[in-house]
Amino acid sequence: MLWFLLLFLALLLYWEFVLAEGAHLGPRVVIWLYDLIAWRYDRIKKFDLAVEADLLGLPLTEALITIDAPVILDVAAGTGRVARALLRQPSFDGSIVHLELSRRMLMEGKRACEIWPERTRWLCGPAHSLPFAAETFDAVACVEALEFLPDARAALAECVRVLRPGGLLLVTNRVGWQAKLIFGKTFTRAAFQDLLHEFPFDVVRVHPWQVEYDLGWGRKRMKDEG
Repeated sequence: MLWFLLLFLALLLYWEFVLAEGAHLGPRVVIWLYDLIAWRYDRIKKFDLAVEADLLGLPLTEALITIDAPVILDVAAGTGRVARALLRQPSFDGSIVHLELSRRMLMEGKRACEIWPERTRWLCGPAHSLPFAAETFDAVACVEALEFLPDARAALAECVRVLRPGGLLLVTNRVGWQAKLIFGKTFTRAAFQDLLHEFPFDVVRVHPWQVEYDLGWGRKRMKDEG
């Protein structure tokens, strides 16, 4: 009986701390976990700069090509994944503001992006109450983070608030097999698309992106479009 209980406890801990990454235990646990692994986070995720450029940097650069020196906000920015994908694009002449609650993740991101000090800013803060005025950014990204936020709708509402009219929201939704184990924190593809339609976007697109995520795009409605 004891071995069974120990096995059950081990599986429970693996599920919550490895598969779900603390998502059910609240932001303090999530932040603690990411502080703990920040120094090897990129290796755990197996980031490939070429792949990131193709799947993230290039599409966003092309979407913003008509805007001179666009300003991007990366919410729950981690180690600066969006910045590293964008700032290597020859056609991208903008800057990125990073917002993240894990200070050690911010430190790792700042270190990884140290060759672009004048084009990056690093701030510690929550997604549900962004410390920016309305209509500040040309694009807002929230990549591989929505499932770890206490209130996905509140975070998305804040992302939309700080977007300029015509600005782009780029957000992912976890759909791989592990998503089914993160109870109440992920959406089906249809539900995710419906969620994005709750906000004032005139264009919404959702499509498969990498193995475990869908990628959603939304363009904020211009003011004269009602």
